[in-house]
Amino acid sequence: MIRHLLILLGWVLPLSAQTDLTLSRAGVAAGSVKSENGIYQIEGGGPVLATPVKAPAAAETVLEMEYFCVGGVPAFAILPGPPFRGATARRVPALGHSETWSPWSARLDEGQPLPEGWQQLRLDLPMPAGRILQIRKVRLRAPRAGEFDPPRRQAAFAREAALETYLNTSFPARITAVQAGVGEILIQGQTGGADGEYHLADIPMDRVLGDPLCWEMTLPLQVAADGSFRLSVPRKRMRGEREHDRLLSRWQILRKTADGFVPVSHARYAEEVAPLREAPDELRPGNKKGLGGWRRGAVEGELEALGIQSITVNIVLQQLISPNPGPGTLPFQWQGRVWHARVAALENFDKTFQEAARHRVLVSAILLIGNPARTRDPVVQILGSPDAGKEGTFALPDVTTEEGASLYGGILNLMAERWSRADGKYGRVHHWIVHNEVDAAVVWTNAGKKTAMEFMDLYVRSMRMVDLIARQYDPHAKAFITLTHHWAEQGNAGWYGSRNLLDKLGRLTRAEGDFPWALAYHPYPQNLFQPRTWEDHQATYRYDSPKITPKNLEVLDAWMKEPERLYRGKVRPVHLSENGFNSKDYSAQALEDQAAGMAYAWKKIQGLSSIEAWQYHNWIDNRNEGGLRIGLRKFPDEPGDPYGKKPIWHLYQALGTPREDEVAAPYLKTIGIPNWDSVSRPNPVVK
Repeated sequence: MIRHLLILLGWVLPLSAQTDLTLSRAGVAAGSVKSENGIYQIEGGGPVLATPVKAPAAAETVLEMEYFCVGGVPAFAILPGPPFRGATARRVPALGHSETWSPWSARLDEGQPLPEGWQQLRLDLPMPAGRILQIRKVRLRAPRAGEFDPPRRQAAFAREAALETYLNTSFPARITAVQAGVGEILIQGQTGGADGEYHLADIPMDRVLGDPLCWEMTLPLQVAADGSFRLSVPRKRMRGEREHDRLLSRWQILRKTADGFVPVSHARYAEEVAPLREAPDELRPGNKKGLGGWRRGAVEGELEALGIQSITVNIVLQQLISPNPGPGTLPFQWQGRVWHARVAALENFDKTFQEAARHRVLVSAILLIGNPARTRDPVVQILGSPDAGKEGTFALPDVTTEEGASLYGGILNLMAERWSRADGKYGRVHHWIVHNEVDAAVVWTNAGKKTAMEFMDLYVRSMRMVDLIARQYDPHAKAFITLTHHWAEQGNAGWYGSRNLLDKLGRLTRAEGDFPWALAYHPYPQNLFQPRTWEDHQATYRYDSPKITPKNLEVLDAWMKEPERLYRGKVRPVHLSENGFNSKDYSAQALEDQAAGMAYAWKKIQGLSSIEAWQYHNWIDNRNEGGLRIGLRKFPDEPGDPYGKKPIWHLYQALGTPREDEVAAPYLKTIGIPNWDSVSRPNPVVK
């Protein structure tokens, strides 16, 4: 949801003539417009005037902005004037629910030209009382070629119908095991006993279902009388002119007919991965207390002062790679291609991970990829999904071309090999969070317009690449799927819903082989601005709860313990890898409510065994988070009290220590409960 690093990415967008607009409240409508640091904050509905700072060019007919609005704004009217007449009004698209800065644009001359001599635009915003809309970078510009063309689905082999047919088919044959050794791959299976000529297809990761070239190589099978087979093949083979590691292949049984090959099994990935070298020891956090988005040097000594046991660290992958060799680069190979790492970037992360290791802190790296629709960076153009749309902050990796998958896999191998050493020379990454909030993929992991199943077919490839590559070096490492608090409901148009994606992940792994994935969940309160999570009415104690927030974490715990979710009989780990409570300002009441939200959540998760860690976000208030103040500390530039410790900081310091109940006790009254036993509900979940 919230990322302090957005201001660091330095995206490059095409430049064109534009005219900035200033905003002010029109008339005596309820609410207000406030401006601070280039951000307009609009509270409540009613008309808002947008005034050009200079006369716009005739071609500047596109209104664009970035906005942040929990709850969103329905489609609304814009009237040019004055005078503002209904006859000249134009209807523009809604500002959807947004928990980050989101781009929005609308063409104002669609259907009718703008009237001559207009001086202002009146935005009639149908917002309920109390709703807050923040706007920045509001301007007029000329339209770009094709940007308002009717939407069309990108060409792809992996269509919804084909995936559904594939997953629903009861094939007569099955692959029972795939083991990736150091030098060989062992595949075992059962053809089902029918007579015929059988072959085994080697399908590289980047080949998608339905691609006529997906059976890139086939191997004849020697089948025993009972229909079983066992085949060992070299782990490396040539793919064209390049050496190819079959670690990332999936394997499928084919039956030869007069018309060619027919698949008779689901494809299956390796489930067992042999270590390539001495493995590091497993590290489990000593308690559930962690920090999200930690960065070395912001405040010295904080890990020790707070007793932190786990952290998340953001890694924007393209920042590790140079498009060309040169001073300060390090060549590395993957799948027969040579790439070039930026040594300074690697060494900067080394220092971060070494500092964490000195405190025996568990590290989960969040893997982020720039959006090729928003930058000309040549690395991102290879690495990011070619279908990604400009509305995405980040993109899914390109896992459907040989070059894209090679670069992505190469970066994963570079990181895992470096940060999973038994001697900890460069520091340690213990787990890998695969991108960000993928149920809100259109915002955080964009792959273009995809159905949920199409998206998950691609996303699970990324998860498997992380899993297979990381476990070569660290058998304890896990790939985490990352999801918002929108559970049984999607939360916004075009989003997928967390439970929906987890269900599809289960279907894909049952068909193609399980792996030890884990869950990185973001159970923010129902409204990010309201810390009193115990009042969340959309968080129910049912499996079909619209949201999972701190109020009803029992639902997530129970759902993860269902037999079909277990991995080899054990509950998969859950990390609450991003979750925080807002203080609307620094008043005593706001700070009390913020700390009460933390106390309530902490007491709740202590009784939920599936939840291993809580990486509180955000550590420090950030002015780039849409007006939120969810930090343990105040803004770094807060007048008179930079980085000031809030009451929630002192509470967090006490949690997990003998002082916990003493420091948390005042918040019982805030919540309105007699004791901390009241926060948990025994056997609460209705399936």
